[in-house]
Formats: sequence, structure tokens, C-alpha cells
Amino acid sequence: MINRANWKLIREYLKYRNEVDHISKSSQRLEESRLHHLLEWANEITFDKVIKIRPTYPEYVLGARADGGEGLLSPVYVQKVIRSAYRFLKWLKVQKKGYAILTQAFLDTLQPPRMTIEEKEHEAVTLEEIRAIAKAPVTTVGERRIRASAVFWFLSGVRIGAFVSLPLSAVDMDSLAVKQWPKLGVKTKFKKHATTFLLNIPDLLEVVNSWDREVRGACHNNGYWFAQLSPDSGEIIPSVMRPGEYRASIACRDLKEWLNKIGLPYHSPHKFRHGHAVYALKMARDIQALKAVSQNLMHSNISITDGVYGILSNIDVRSQITTLGQKKVSSEIEGIEEIKAMIKPLLKLLGTYQDRRR
Repeated sequence: MINRANWKLIREYLKYRNEVDHISKSSQRLEESRLHHLLEWANEITFDKVIKIRPTYPEYVLGARADGGEGLLSPVYVQKVIRSAYRFLKWLKVQKKGYAILTQAFLDTLQPPRMTIEEKEHEAVTLEEIRAIAKAPVTTVGERRIRASAVFWFLSGVRIGAFVSLPLSAVDMDSLAVKQWPKLGVKTKFKKHATTFLLNIPDLLEVVNSWDREVRGACHNNGYWFAQLSPDSGEIIPSVMRPGEYRASIACRDLKEWLNKIGLPYHSPHKFRHGHAVYALKMARDIQALKAVSQNLMHSNISITDGVYGILSNIDVRSQITTLGQKKVSSEIEGIEEIKAMIKPLLKLLGTYQDRRR
């Protein structure tokens, strides 16, 4: 049975994280979920005595599945769970009396155990996939909304939380600009402020522009780009001034239902952001372009962009490795042919000149 005093301490800690660290509600829910493993591990033992518990917390977490399934938790999730426990116990040691026993030496033992990490292909929506989505048939306002949204995600790289809170005033299709400004009510990560831009791919922009005209015609600049629809008629509700709490979930649900209907594979909204980044990075030809891609994703620096999205797919790696050396030879041959083409008319002129001299 979970110790009630422990539970109260975690509630106090989560309140602290919200008021002092200003974490979002979604981050707070994730933190609470991860700390629940710590509560179950401690069971009836209070946190001031957890040093003596065996198995240790990192060993316990390996098999601490909340879904009742078999096998180990993923290495990434284990790392996040242990990191959350470290932060909480460190807070307990510093902020509360009676927890000096939680020494730094003990806290340092809260490290993820070694785990075998299976290689996972990085999922990203490709240009071909988004074009198939853009050309897919739609018959209702809701389907037009979600098709345009999916294309918008790819062209902009916007996060889903920011997207569903974009007022019409934040989207300027003439300049391809998206004002991700918290002061406009846009819910960006860490409340960052930036004007980002859509990729200029004409056939995809047609889909986005079509919905943009439709929603503006119904809402008169007072609504949201991902407009709320009437549950009865399915038409746009023009008077909604604040986005609902579950609109991101609604977008995911609508996308899944529509893609299933038309027979295309489902990708989460973040995979469209990933697709935007991969496509843009492939098109970048210099450091200035790379910096622009990074800023458009609202990353603090290029290393974050490269570390998260710059990982090549197996197909790209194969293409690069199997053609090493060949591209240079090919380019050298092409260069020689170009030189020959330039010399040929000069030789002809030289021959004509010599004939005249004779």
C-alpha cells in the first residue's frame, strides 16, 4: 500500500514545480506519472528510509510496467523515470527537514542501468507521403480541415500544441509567415516567441490556402485556424474565442479516422514536424540555410536540430555509403565534358583564323 505521507510530499513537489519552475500542465502530468513508480517502489516505507530498500530503484524500474505487459520498459522511458526520481529526492533533501540521509552519494546511484537498445528506424513523413495526403479526397468540412492541417504541419514544422492554438491573425499566407507568439495566445514550448515560415512547395500550399480562405470566410479573423466545428452540423463555429483543452487530441483522432478511411498510414503530428525538418535539412546547402532551418523549428541552436532531426534514415545512409568516391569521379567526368564543350568552339574559331592566314 502506498504511504500517504509520501503521496502528500509528491503532491507538494508537483505544486512547487508548477509555481517555481513554471512547467506546463502536460509536463506536470508526465512528472506525476513517472513519480508514481517511486511511490510503488517505496510502498509503505517513508522516503527518509528508502536507502535500505532492495532491489534498488534503478533495478526496480526495469520491470515496472504500469500496463501489466511483459518485458522491460524502453531505455528512454527508464531514463526519464529515474531522472524524475532524482529531481524529487534532491528537492526533498534540500527543501524538507529530516531527509539529510538522502546523501549525494545515494542520489548519484540513481543512474539508468545498462540496457540493450534495439535500433529503431526514425519515423518521418516524406514528401511523397504528404503529397498523397494533399491529393486525397475530402467530402466534409472536418475532412478538409484535417487534410489542410496535416499539410500545414509538414510545411511549417509547428508543434501540435502551438498549431491548435493559432488564431487566424497569426497566419499570413501572403508572406508564408506563422506568428508563434504567446501574446497572441499561441501555446509554444517553454513560451518561446518566434515568427516561423512555411516551406514554399506550391502544390502543397494550394491545399493550405484553400482551407485558409474557407476558415477566414466563416470566422472573419476572430477564430482559430484549426476552427472548432459544430457537433451537430459539422460546420465551422465562427464565435469560438478560446481553444479547448483537448483540441490536440481531437486533431490526432480526426487524422487517424480520415487516413484510415482513405487507406493511408497514420503518423502522429510530431512525425510531420520531423518530416519538415528532414526535408529542410536535406535541402540546406550551407551553414546559413542550416541556421534558418534550426530557427524555424524554434531550437536554441543548430546542434539541437542536428541531434534530433539530422539522423539519416537507413536508406539515406546506404545511398551515401555505397556512392562514396563515385560522385567525385562522376563530377570530374562532368567537369571534363564541360571543358571540352567550351574548348570545341574555340578550336573551331582557331581553325577558321588559321585558314584565313593561309
